[in-house]
Amino acid sequence: MSASARHIAAASLRERVYRRNFMLFTMDGILFMVAMGIIGPTTVIPDFVRRLTDSEILIGLSGNLFHAGYALPQLFVARLIVHSARKKRWFVLPNIPTRCILLVFALLLLWLAGDHHSLILPAFFLCYAIAALGDGLVGVPWADMIGSSLDSRWRPRLYGLMSGGTALVMLAVVPLVALVLGEQGPGFPQNYALLFAASGTIFALSILPGVFLRELPGAAALDRVPGFTEFLPQLGRLVRSDPQFRALLVIRTLTGLFLMAAPFYIGYATLRLGLSSEVAVPTLLLMQTLGTTSGAMLYMWLGTRHNVLYLRLAMLASALLPLCALLAATAGPVVLALGFLVSGLATSNLFFGFQNWLVEHAKPADRPACIGLANTTSAVVTLFSPVIGGSIARLAGFEALFVVSLVLALAALGVLLRFIRRPLSLSVAVPAGN
Repeated sequence: MSASARHIAAASLRERVYRRNFMLFTMDGILFMVAMGIIGPTTVIPDFVRRLTDSEILIGLSGNLFHAGYALPQLFVARLIVHSARKKRWFVLPNIPTRCILLVFALLLLWLAGDHHSLILPAFFLCYAIAALGDGLVGVPWADMIGSSLDSRWRPRLYGLMSGGTALVMLAVVPLVALVLGEQGPGFPQNYALLFAASGTIFALSILPGVFLRELPGAAALDRVPGFTEFLPQLGRLVRSDPQFRALLVIRTLTGLFLMAAPFYIGYATLRLGLSSEVAVPTLLLMQTLGTTSGAMLYMWLGTRHNVLYLRLAMLASALLPLCALLAATAGPVVLALGFLVSGLATSNLFFGFQNWLVEHAKPADRPACIGLANTTSAVVTLFSPVIGGSIARLAGFEALFVVSLVLALAALGVLLRFIRRPLSLSVAVPAGN
């Protein structure tokens, strides 16, 4: 067989692997995101916690805890996995216990609802934190496998289809959530136990697709795990030598601070705008889901062609949610619902856009460290943002918090416009049909 024929055969085999992995990554992503959507980190979860406490800081923490817990371990994991050429086991094995934890909490909630009502809140935070930290263990290997086992044509399609497919499923799920939380539902806390059980079951199912992924080789493994005395200077060199990566860290920091307002929109709708939880939670969740559907379709098309342009549009749209919340005080709750629609379009795919840019921008050998540092930076900010957001909401009111959020979103947009450019490998237009 000639060298040309061998090259064609190898390319054909690789394309089949891409297609197989695309299907499995999509299944994993949709199952995971539907499970998260049922418990709504910016809708259902804050409303659940508000029924148990009036602490704005704890309510704010509940809306940001999963993202913080997800991202915090990633820098530690990034140091460990460079010793492995294959990252699949780092993805599959931690998923097995941690993606079942919400099922455990659903059972705990039913048991504690009787004579141990005061223990519900600490049990929730413990189980939710375990689920988040467990997902954080698999975040870097998941992203690294997407970088090595899918190419630049398949990744935007994956992110868009994950987001769009999730949104379509959620369109059917949202009326069921409204039914469970409504007057015809089983009542508190059994109604939330039912939602956590449904979410936990889907989380458990999401373990299966990862088992069948076929990993392609990425960067060569190091002979040993580098100590922190070697690893930290490496991170410093990456930050110093790459202005665009530095800019991304600043943007992720500003975005984490901007999102500190996310858990408070539901409280604003119920406490300021006069909506009941039974109306506000499913309505705003539905509007966010409709926006996510539209945003996913946009990302599937635009992310393949110009990911950075999508990031610019999404960041601009993100600023509209706090603006709509401020306008809703005089214009009514419909404007807030419109803000959730636009927010779903923008922020639901913003993380995917950042990750896709970083996977393409970073060298394969540097990719785990870059992903880990970017996500951990965001996590540290997210961990402290509930204290900041809750304090602002308690001392100065929801409106002041939304103004701060708006300013932070615009600042992130400014840094994005000034510094982030398309990776060189994507500077050539993608042919139609690819």
